[in-house]
Amino acid sequence: MNNIFVLVNPVSANGSTREVWPKIEEEMKQRGLEFETHMTTAAGSATQAVRQALKDGKTTIIAVGGDGTANEVVNGFFEGETPINPDARLGIISRGTGCDLIKTLGIPKDYPGALDVIAANRERKIDLALMEYTQDDGTPGRRWFANIADAGLGATVCKRVNRVSKSAGGLLSYLSGTLWSVLSYKNRWARIAVDGEQIYEGSLVLAAVANGNYFGGGMHLAPIARIDDGKLDLILVRGLGKLRLLVNLLRIYRGTHLSHPKISTYRVDEVEINGEKPLEIEMDGETPGNSPVKISVRPGAIKVLS
Repeated sequence: MNNIFVLVNPVSANGSTREVWPKIEEEMKQRGLEFETHMTTAAGSATQAVRQALKDGKTTIIAVGGDGTANEVVNGFFEGETPINPDARLGIISRGTGCDLIKTLGIPKDYPGALDVIAANRERKIDLALMEYTQDDGTPGRRWFANIADAGLGATVCKRVNRVSKSAGGLLSYLSGTLWSVLSYKNRWARIAVDGEQIYEGSLVLAAVANGNYFGGGMHLAPIARIDDGKLDLILVRGLGKLRLLVNLLRIYRGTHLSHPKISTYRVDEVEINGEKPLEIEMDGETPGNSPVKISVRPGAIKVLS
């Protein structure tokens, strides 16, 4: 395997990737992999670095970081909606808080296991979702995501977790953030449309659009989603009181929540979410802006090593 470009986010995993990366680098060399490395320096810089690497002829891009880093790298595979090289592949060495995407892809969390997957050189096509939304400065935004995006409570949790230290690890960081967010969260009014038809208007806890299965550091939010089926799964959680939300948290972690009478699921090509007031949105562990938002599927849009 050659033409490898490794994108490393040194501040991922609460800053520990900076110390762990030399060990990963040494193991990659021992396995005979030849590669070029780029260290990110600021949020968003990974996307441009990956675009340039693909234009320079790199064909395998390896993301070393968390779900947010993987998201930036995925966006680097495209200019607008056009892939720079449709034959390029994505590899992931997960070094983050949530590590949710790799759970769906079946990639081990430890870096020797992730390198085993990369060395095996087995590629598969997965779907991506394209999200059109409003950035915090009011201008239109457009981003790809591979895992899950949501409006409502999930975005509130994500913003809280990203503001504090993640040294407790993914599960505890997100669990703590979820508990505190539930206690202060107020249901929002929202309007939801699926494939051009309005399906709901009213009180909302969460509207999640899932390509993968997990979010929030291991919550099995979308157990029925398939990352390569050409569809997205909408999980709609209608208005619930704080106590009922807290009682049902364990069910969400286990993936047994979909039978709840306040929860509905839909297999969709496109979802539109709007609110009486702007709803915060979350995407692959980052909070890029607010509603109104439109999310649409792009089947088989990227190749991954898994």
